Amino acid sequence: MSSGPIRGGGKPPAGGSFALGNTWPLFAESSPAFPADPVQTVTPFRPRTAELEALERDTDLPETTEQAEVEVRRLRDSLPPPAAEWARAAQALVDWLSERLGRGEVDALDQATISRTWAAFALGGTTPPQVLRVAHVVSRAHSAIRETPRSEQQLSAAIQSCAGVLHAGLPRAVRERMPLERAVQIVRVLEREPDPWTAVVEGTSELLGWKDYARAHAASMIRAVIEKGR
Repeated sequence: MSSGPIRGGGKPPAGGSFALGNTWPLFAESSPAFPADPVQTVTPFRPRTAELEALERDTDLPETTEQAEVEVRRLRDSLPPPAAEWARAAQALVDWLSERLGRGEVDALDQATISRTWAAFALGGTTPPQVLRVAHVVSRAHSAIRETPRSEQQLSAAIQSCAGVLHAGLPRAVRERMPLERAVQIVRVLEREPDPWTAVVEGTSELLGWKDYARAHAASMIRAVIEKGR
């Protein structure tokens, strides 16, 4: 399969600035804004209708293949088991990436793999200080929205107010990519979450766009697997 771009069947999210091939851009002077509706993250990767209809009709798909099992074993055996797990994983990645760099091209499936690996390594384009700042403002927002019982009408106004404070407290680079509408959705979730740690993890992951990257990379990978299997 060519390493060229694969265009999705859907339209880019309204208000977004996606510049997509079959992954999100890995290096960009200005990162794309996240959509107000997180579900729209997967829209640009939508396969053709015929591909989805064929997927539904498929029967007796194998659970695995001999080639897939061989590749998994080869990755696991990059270093012997006595080596530390991090070292085995690192060497497996080095070998896998070196092989593709040597070839000078990748198919859509490999490109999707590299994209999600890089996004995880680069924290989706954020820095540890930014992560800490976002976790801090999420923690404060969680306490603020849950500390006082409110009527339904009061709660709606409090969520809007809390979301505004939360959004304003984000690092500028994060705030510019994440719409205020998403902050409102996140505060609604925080209000229903009793556990402070779960609130921090969920809220931070949403505001940094990590869940958007996960959705986009899942969509890219699933589409590549579907198309490669045809």
